[in-house]
Amino acid sequence: MDRTTGFLNEDLERKSWEEQRALQAVRLGEVVAHAAAHAPAIGALLRSAGVVPADIRSLEDLARLPVTPKARLVELQRENPPFGGLLAVPLHQVRRIFRSPGPIYDPQGFDEGWGWEEALFAAGFRRGDVCINTFGYQMTPAGMMFDDALGALGCPLVPTGVGDKEVQIEILRALGVTGFVGMASFLLQIGERAKEQGLDPAKDFGLRAAFTTAEPLSDTLRASVEGLFGATVRQGFGTADCGCLAYECHAQEGMHLASRAIVEIADPETGRPLGPGEVGEIVVTLFNRAYPLLRFGTGDLSAVDPGDCACGRRSPKLRGWLGRCDQLVKVKGMFLHPGSIQMAMRGFPEVTRYRALVTRSGSRDVLTVRAEATAQDDGLKARIEERLRAVLQVGAAVEWAAGETLPADGKVIEDLRKWD
Repeated sequence: MDRTTGFLNEDLERKSWEEQRALQAVRLGEVVAHAAAHAPAIGALLRSAGVVPADIRSLEDLARLPVTPKARLVELQRENPPFGGLLAVPLHQVRRIFRSPGPIYDPQGFDEGWGWEEALFAAGFRRGDVCINTFGYQMTPAGMMFDDALGALGCPLVPTGVGDKEVQIEILRALGVTGFVGMASFLLQIGERAKEQGLDPAKDFGLRAAFTTAEPLSDTLRASVEGLFGATVRQGFGTADCGCLAYECHAQEGMHLASRAIVEIADPETGRPLGPGEVGEIVVTLFNRAYPLLRFGTGDLSAVDPGDCACGRRSPKLRGWLGRCDQLVKVKGMFLHPGSIQMAMRGFPEVTRYRALVTRSGSRDVLTVRAEATAQDDGLKARIEERLRAVLQVGAAVEWAAGETLPADGKVIEDLRKWD
């Protein structure tokens, strides 16, 4: 079975990005008109921006609207429960209601899915693949997102959730499972447990395609899972509120923007759209009649890179998850984010843990990277400092964390400056 070529919707996926944006503009006009007429919060948003639905005719016109951050969504729902005035259809046209942390209540219309089918096909899932879905089915939408998508592809599904690893192993063997959906770290744990039982995951299981999201997929983690199972691992990016926004194909040259939503990269402070390659907040507008979100700020950082792909898809590519806006720090006039630090530190396997610290000396910002390493020598320090300067475009000093264990809390940048 060929899992590396083909398209779920060839006519759409092979269109030029200009053609795709023209189609999006038509859909945008339709959803804005519908939302303004039926969702009170959207009507209020347009009025506060001094526009009427007819003013939003192109993707560029979206910049006339402010970004609505996730925290504001929580406030709207508290002020006007349960959906904050954003529900644009009668309640009987709502199929499911999910609860995400915040809390945020996400209604799903009967005719509206989450768009992961295109991503799964690009990852190699094909009709007849027996799949396990290890995402949870309780309250949050991840489990049902992929349940719907795999069903639409014609893939028999075992809704395991994050169940016992021994049971996952039993299902993998008994049913000849060929597809996995979930977190790559969990799949690695399943494979390692199987090895402890004397099994060879590559020979004793039939896994061929794995799709992962909800966590960063490092090169090391991907290689470990692929080597263990002999399967391909591809990733996607989405949120509980928005569904699929971008996904990898077999060319593995970045994550293609999904055509089902408008994805902007915006300045986290002003909401101004940024250009190709610039890092900013992922801002999303959904073509969703039941629950329209216009310029929804996800709080996640990334960049969009233009360019066609060897696979034949022509949409730009999301660079990947580069951290959260609340970890964005301005140093010497330049924005730094966790993803840029992580990019700079790649290629130094001697470094086992690190943290970037921002302090202030008089009126001058100081960036220091404290690092633990297996070989703490001046040559390595100089190479890291050179790499940091090239990637971050600001100078940084490296200090060895001698005799100190840095906290394993996932934080990459810590701002220690105090402002009077």
